[in-house]
Amino acid sequence: MFRSTDTKVANARMLIIGTAGHIDHGKTTLIGALTGAATDRLKEEQERGISIELGFAYMDLPNGNRCGVIDVPGHERFVRQMIAGATGIDLVLLVIAADEGVMQQTREHLDICRLLGIERGMIVLTKTDMVDDDWLELVESDVHEQVSETFLNNAPILHFSSKKPETTETVRAAIATMAQQIEDNRNNADHVHPLRIPIDRVFTMQGFGTVITGTVGSGEVAVGDAVSILPEGRRCKVRGIQSHNESIDKVHVGQRAAINLQGIDKVHVHRGNVVSHAEGIQATRMLDVELAVLPQVPSPVTSQAKALVHVGTSQVTGTVVLLEDDEIQPGHSGLVQLRLDQFVVALAGERIVLRGFELMPSYGKTIGGGVILHPLPSKHRRLQEPVLRSLRALRDGEPREMVERAVHLAGLSALTLSTAKQVLSACPTSPESTLNELVQQGVLTAYTHDGKRQYVHQDYIARLLERAESTITDYHRQYPQRGGIPREELRSKIRQALPARLFVELVDKLAASGNWLATETLVLAVDFEPSLSEDQKSLSGKILRQYQRAGLEPPSTQDVVNELTETANTTKTEVKELMDLLIAQGELVRIQQSLLFAREHVQAMEEKVISFLQDQGTMTTPQLKELTGTSRKYTVPLAEYLDAKQVTIRMNDVRKLRNA
Repeated sequence: MFRSTDTKVANARMLIIGTAGHIDHGKTTLIGALTGAATDRLKEEQERGISIELGFAYMDLPNGNRCGVIDVPGHERFVRQMIAGATGIDLVLLVIAADEGVMQQTREHLDICRLLGIERGMIVLTKTDMVDDDWLELVESDVHEQVSETFLNNAPILHFSSKKPETTETVRAAIATMAQQIEDNRNNADHVHPLRIPIDRVFTMQGFGTVITGTVGSGEVAVGDAVSILPEGRRCKVRGIQSHNESIDKVHVGQRAAINLQGIDKVHVHRGNVVSHAEGIQATRMLDVELAVLPQVPSPVTSQAKALVHVGTSQVTGTVVLLEDDEIQPGHSGLVQLRLDQFVVALAGERIVLRGFELMPSYGKTIGGGVILHPLPSKHRRLQEPVLRSLRALRDGEPREMVERAVHLAGLSALTLSTAKQVLSACPTSPESTLNELVQQGVLTAYTHDGKRQYVHQDYIARLLERAESTITDYHRQYPQRGGIPREELRSKIRQALPARLFVELVDKLAASGNWLATETLVLAVDFEPSLSEDQKSLSGKILRQYQRAGLEPPSTQDVVNELTETANTTKTEVKELMDLLIAQGELVRIQQSLLFAREHVQAMEEKVISFLQDQGTMTTPQLKELTGTSRKYTVPLAEYLDAKQVTIRMNDVRKLRNA
């Protein structure tokens, strides 16, 4: 039972052993002999004598380490359960009944293990008491031939009979030897990978509520952590953790775990869901994959083929879009994009299995499988060399190239640090330091948007800058009388919905080039001079004189526009444009949206305030009103202008010189 006290942390990465093989070949009997546990827990399984669901047990090795054991169904109709159980296992026991030999599901399960990247295993011939030595020799010969081109080529072939206890010990000893080899070669590093636990079983425990089980694919989780059930994103909390009947505080990558979830009902959790921290992983309906088609498949895979896609413990339908060829022949591989009908949760480097809808003669449904190169891609068009180059880099490149190409694939959508950890989870180093190095080298541009650091490749920045320069030049040509293009208009012309912070970065880069100027409201060429007609020059002079005569009590901009429109035979648009030009030239100062002052009056007011504060130290609003000789309508905006300009600073009811 889950306990809340006397818990501990399981530090060692647990070895996970799984079975594979045809129905009724003795997988469950073998696991029962090794572990003492009956993994067929359902009434239907016990009545029919076959495994329908995944079974779980554990066994202790001579060195004291504990192994998780997963028993998978052998019937063709339950291959989904088999794939769910095989995901994340370290060592497979390929179980073959000596009286029947290699069967259809033996071959399909073996192929699935290969496609899932399982590299270690052994072959166990069961029911050996039912055949004579000559038959057993023939079966072994057939088995050797069947596995000759697989990871089990040099694997030991062991004999097992439930009636001979010594055969159980032989298998147990072989497992211990291979387990030690795996431990000696294992790399326990799990650099900053987000938590990901594909759920393979969900049940309710009386007094505790919802419990899920799964193998921790990456990251770690502790009691008390807030987590999400993806892809739906329902939030809940880890109430307790068990690993093989022991309550522990924390589990990490490679461990089997039963997790008691608080705040979520069983009906909202299903096999195929993923447990992750709230901000850890995003769900997706597209995957970029290097797909390997099995040699036995009777026909090539073509673009737009429909398939069942197995990702972790989930099974969804989807469409295969070939990115670099018109077809993938049996026994060959190619880059594809899987466009799925439902959301899944995945990391780069994870394995997928692809299965067809229709049975293949004498074979099964498995078409192939492969490695996820990008778990959060945008939709690609076929035969796009930049996309293919990036995907090949994610497959074969050095860490620096992998990081750069991942950002390049993101385009102007940008890559955040949290997304980078998901997209680059197959990268052997942490992406954060490489991202920052590439920013320093000018390969990437970084900015902050919605509180998240975003990375954009310089190729896209260069295109935006080129578009901005062309837009400004065209604007000057079209509107020679205007002081420059308004910043927001430039932003929208460059790209719709361009993030504001990225636009600021672009304008800063324009200004840094020395060829362009950026004011608070306008962007213009450094050598641009507005060209006004004689009538426009006259109108501009009238506008300026109105504000010069008004002193520190000017009319509203709307009043000026209305008056000049009536008396000067012009349009409101032209008056507003000339006002903007005077602001850009510094002749007028905008204090508020509808409140402009002549430059000389603002400068004189600022000098008076500085002199007053140097003598008196502080100033109240009434004192500023008296000093300027204006009403409160103008005094308050002028005071706020000085604060915004950082001439003064407000402290309670008085103002002081900011740098005093």
